[in-house]
Amino acid sequence: MKWLSRLLGKHSAAPENASDEQAILIHLAGASLPDEIYEEYDLTRLEDRLTEALGSLGEHDGHESGPGVTIVYLYGPDAEAMFHAIEPVLKDHPLARGASVIIRKGAPGAPEREVRMPH
Repeated sequence: MKWLSRLLGKHSAAPENASDEQAILIHLAGASLPDEIYEEYDLTRLEDRLTEALGSLGEHDGHESGPGVTIVYLYGPDAEAMFHAIEPVLKDHPLARGASVIIRKGAPGAPEREVRMPH
């Protein structure tokens, strides 16, 4: 049913079978970076690099874009391990400059912390 949500432009709060899984929510700046970055770098390639870095630690579950922000969703059993794996990608990729990363230790409402990527 996730494909229907995506087709209609809606994103679930977590994968259907992952109510107790942990999450990484990457809030990318949707308009505040220099135009050259948006022209030169592709969100799909960033997502591919994040998926590669995650390996078997978790899964990439797409993204959602709105006015001024894009949120990339990652889920798995250990949010801290997932963040440790993807942090070098986020620090290196121009689209992730100034990103806010929410590291959530369970379903929505669970304890979380926020990390800001450098500009």
